[in-house]
Amino acid sequence: MFSTALLGGDTVSGCFARIAIALWLPAAGAAAGTTIAVNFGPHPSAEAAARSEADVNWLDADTTDDTACTQCFAAVELQRCLRKMTGRGDDFPIIAADKAPDGDLILVGGPATNAAAKARLAELEVKPENLKDLGPEAYIIKSTGVNAKRSSVLLAGGGRVGTLYAVYDLLYRLGCRWFAPGELHEEIPKLDLDRWPGLDVTERPAFLTRGFHAWEDRGDPDFLLWMARNRLNYWCVEQSNHPLLHKLGIGMAGGSHDAQALFLNPASPYPYDHPRFDGDEAKPKDPYAVGELFQGDADKDGRLSCFEAHPEWFALAGGKRIPGIRGEFGANFCSSNLHATGEFMKNYIQALADGRYRDAGLVRFWTLDGGTWCQCDACKALGTPTDRNLLLVHRLDQEVKKARAAGRINRPLAVEFLAYADVLQPPTRPLPADFGYDTCYATFYPIVRCYVHNIDDPNCTANARYSKQLSGWATDPTRHYRGPLCIGEYYNVSGYKCLPICFMHTMANDIPYYYKAGARRFHYMHVTTAHWGNKALTNYQMARQLWEPQTDCEKLWDDYFARRYGPSSATLRRFYESLEKMLCNASELKYGLAQRLNSGAKDLFPTPHLRYRREEGVACDGPTLAEMAAHAKECRKLIAEALAAGLPEQIQARIAEDERLFAYGERTVLYYDACAQAFALARTGRPDDARRQLEEAKRLAGLLRQDTTSTKMSSSHASDANALSASRAAGALDHIAKLLPSAPAGGTGK
Repeated sequence: MFSTALLGGDTVSGCFARIAIALWLPAAGAAAGTTIAVNFGPHPSAEAAARSEADVNWLDADTTDDTACTQCFAAVELQRCLRKMTGRGDDFPIIAADKAPDGDLILVGGPATNAAAKARLAELEVKPENLKDLGPEAYIIKSTGVNAKRSSVLLAGGGRVGTLYAVYDLLYRLGCRWFAPGELHEEIPKLDLDRWPGLDVTERPAFLTRGFHAWEDRGDPDFLLWMARNRLNYWCVEQSNHPLLHKLGIGMAGGSHDAQALFLNPASPYPYDHPRFDGDEAKPKDPYAVGELFQGDADKDGRLSCFEAHPEWFALAGGKRIPGIRGEFGANFCSSNLHATGEFMKNYIQALADGRYRDAGLVRFWTLDGGTWCQCDACKALGTPTDRNLLLVHRLDQEVKKARAAGRINRPLAVEFLAYADVLQPPTRPLPADFGYDTCYATFYPIVRCYVHNIDDPNCTANARYSKQLSGWATDPTRHYRGPLCIGEYYNVSGYKCLPICFMHTMANDIPYYYKAGARRFHYMHVTTAHWGNKALTNYQMARQLWEPQTDCEKLWDDYFARRYGPSSATLRRFYESLEKMLCNASELKYGLAQRLNSGAKDLFPTPHLRYRREEGVACDGPTLAEMAAHAKECRKLIAEALAAGLPEQIQARIAEDERLFAYGERTVLYYDACAQAFALARTGRPDDARRQLEEAKRLAGLLRQDTTSTKMSSSHASDANALSASRAAGALDHIAKLLPSAPAGGTGK
């Protein structure tokens, strides 16, 4: 029988969902002998349509082939899970919608694409207007009422992706879970599915974009399928196999801090036939007048660079024009120069039309990472860096709209811009009257924020600063920016190097806070795409909360630990909670202590956020290093207990994956602890004790060096060769050794 637990439901009724669930409807018809009906399109079978993504033109105006591919894939997924769930390998056949039998049906797709669904709307008591304004990712799940002579279950989205999500939601309600990529982490319960539960569900996503910021081809099919099964839709255009991404409803974003290097690089060859330079006559005619600062071939390399041709296009700093960039860093170009801005925009639009970003549905328009800005009078007159940046955003949006009107770009494009680092401050002046609030949105990045405290904790100095800036973008009644907001979180910020941090209570607080502040888009940086271990909870919980911010996280955790870990659920719950305490101070650990250890700083613990231990009269508002080490030992005890419990093979394998990643975090914390103790002992005249701690640090360093797996599978920024390098404190060993007198030959050093 169905139970409340089997129906799953960490979703809470409210403005995002209308849910009425009756556990049993005795007259509603049996699930046994049920047929799945879907539109095959031009294909001979649902299986063929589901595999047709490479042959679909995903960017043309005709969506017939798109819809057939995604909805048939949804039907195949549904069939696979229902058969595995019930053990009935021959049941749940998939039939073309226009040839559906008269009996019990699961209808995949709404009446616009599914003839059988159209024929049964009345008995399902669904009105066409119920479907009209759903939106592309929203959906309904509706089963026939108590007095129906035959059972019908409608899974219909406002678009093909909504239908896919409806299928996954139905399976979720039946107990299916996808905790992490790969078969090991798939949970499909055994059910005696004799009858369907009564369902009347309407779901809409609270956050419009949900997923991960990336810019490299590093997501395998298991990872991408996990995203779709958990209703996530944000990844990168650099990923290979774009047809698969389209099929799964995963949007592709392009663009990064490399925009100037790509589209107005001072070192690049000047692309035109300059009237005062010989040797470039085969290039297009130069549309720009010769500038007063023209340098010619100043470096005598036989070519004319963009900077040599037009120094006035680039930043003024210290009274002179400079090339200014080092990859993604340096000085932004002179944005008040109309020719520089025009050339930059021309090249950017070319990339969006038929270049590197031609499949992107969203462009991340970013200037240099923490860059400086031109100091010429014309630029300074444009306002603060944020004011100037928003003028560039406006110009790009205008150029995109012109390109769309001209037919050069044939898809909707949103422009995501930064509220970060040099442009974190809200704008100080009104935006252009025609600023594209319908197509442009700010992304707020609280980099190296504190995870000891919630983002809205007014007593946390670091987070209070971010909350103030967020208010200036999102809620201050006097603010100038009035557009949409995205949050770019850092659950694996590059300096963390894939540490096994747990964010369960952080997200439970922060995601609803961000939503209340007006954010409707969310992603985080540097997700690992495999070997998740305990990181699975972060990604899984994030997916549930981004769909519904008011998710009851206590119920979610109860469900997660019970289904993922079975008899050891209570032990693993305590493990995760201790792990969260062990690494919540990761920002101070990796961006503060690690660097001080590595340089041999005299004061290793100068901040109240991170002390070595608590001392009377000394301010301390975060876990100490000694407490972190104690939590590491508690985690080790708990996970050893779970591994020794004689659990089913699948659960044992999941816990073993958790243990492997935990060991990386454990050794990192204990390495820092041993190094910190060795420094303190050496500096207080206890060389023998210091040597013992140094030997322990060396032992841990050896284990960290051997770990070449835990620090992989993230972006190039956040991955590392091995766990010792990832500690960012390998140099501590040499600094400690230099503080110690040499031991007598053959002696102990006493």
